[in-house]
Amino acid sequence: MRSRLWVLSALVPLVSGCIVSRVDPQKPELPLPAALPDQGAETVQLPDPWWTIFHDPTLDRLVEEALAHNPDVTVAAGRVAEARAGLRIVNADRLPSLDLEGDATRSKSSSLVNNFPGVELERTTYTVQGAVGFELDLWGRYQRASESARAALLNTEYGREATKLSLTGEVARGYFGLIAAAQQLGRARETLSTRQESVRLEKVRFDAGESDEFTFKRAVADAAATRVSVHQLELDVVQLTNSLGILLGRSPKDLVDAAVSVQGVSLPGAVTLPAALPSSVLERRPDIGAAEASLESAAADIGVARAEMFPRISLTGLFGSISTELGDLFTKPAEAWSASGGIVQPLFEGGRLAANVTRAKAVREQRKAEYARTVQSAFREVLDALQGQALIAGVRDANAEQVAALARATELAELRYTQGDIAYIDLLDVRRGLFAAEIDLVAAERDALLNTVDLALAVGGGLGDKAEPLSAKR
Repeated sequence: MRSRLWVLSALVPLVSGCIVSRVDPQKPELPLPAALPDQGAETVQLPDPWWTIFHDPTLDRLVEEALAHNPDVTVAAGRVAEARAGLRIVNADRLPSLDLEGDATRSKSSSLVNNFPGVELERTTYTVQGAVGFELDLWGRYQRASESARAALLNTEYGREATKLSLTGEVARGYFGLIAAAQQLGRARETLSTRQESVRLEKVRFDAGESDEFTFKRAVADAAATRVSVHQLELDVVQLTNSLGILLGRSPKDLVDAAVSVQGVSLPGAVTLPAALPSSVLERRPDIGAAEASLESAAADIGVARAEMFPRISLTGLFGSISTELGDLFTKPAEAWSASGGIVQPLFEGGRLAANVTRAKAVREQRKAEYARTVQSAFREVLDALQGQALIAGVRDANAEQVAALARATELAELRYTQGDIAYIDLLDVRRGLFAAEIDLVAAERDALLNTVDLALAVGGGLGDKAEPLSAKR
């Protein structure tokens, strides 16, 4: 009976300690829609990894290169290693400490003080001593600190995966943007060649007196305007190429000697993705996981701050050998030991301990708001991209219809101009309209692909075998 009472008396402070330092993260429960807007068009399931949905070997290779060499991925991996080491440091505080000390002391006693005959005035003392220290975690201070460090580690791991996922999206966007700019540049150069030929023909007609200077100068101005577009698109291609090279982690030398080339590459066809379930967005997005882990870490920090206000009980033990003869150091008569226990109760800290608790609670409130904001932003991105699929597809179809109509109108205008039925300015208007519509069509095809990228990332598209395991799951 007494043994049972002793066990119960030992468990009471441990259980009370857990209650003292346990803190609810108070994760906000945001109302979610029952379902996301469905898409009427035929949809394709999102694969894992997500970027393989485009079936583009060049894109696959570029993503692989970026994940292997981009500095941001290296920095994120370094943060994970730092947090993992921090967790080991915190966990070490929960274990006993063991130190070993060896000492040799040579001393001489004063002959004026020491009046005992036969006692040597000079002697050497050898000491080998071990020390064991342990603090009882009655109030859960070290347990909560460990939970906080583990949540911080999970936060960095989710951050690493979010960095990698964002990088894959940037590579896809840069790749499709570069292809589109190259296609627009090719069309602009073809148009410029046509405009220059028109200038040559108008010059011949002007010199022959078959046309006036106004018509000739309009042809020259139209060719110059097209040349401006060519130079602007050339600049776009250069900048997009360099930006993509930076995402791939290429050196300055490789940016020049091994620049990314999309010569002859066309934009892939548009892909329509299905609507995701609201719960899957919360489960798959790493930024939401990171925000939740950060909230849990902040809650555990409150428990640490609370436990600081309660007594600390420490146990210390010393054991070893003390002898004046080296040969007798490890014999039984030379053994020496001591054990002690101590308790420290904070009484007055100038309000520091209470302020620590208040500060930790304030941090938790910040993390709660940040978690809610992250979830809100996630669903905004999903809705924007999901509802944008049909709208951007409509823009692309309208652009294609406009190009087809203007291409035929240009053919008719060319014929009517040669027959003298319309003025040159009417022909220029149709030509300019066709050129602008062709540029817009390529941009619409690019935007449809970029929207697919945005939606794939918004619903938490996976990294496939490029994803790394997490220390814990939500």
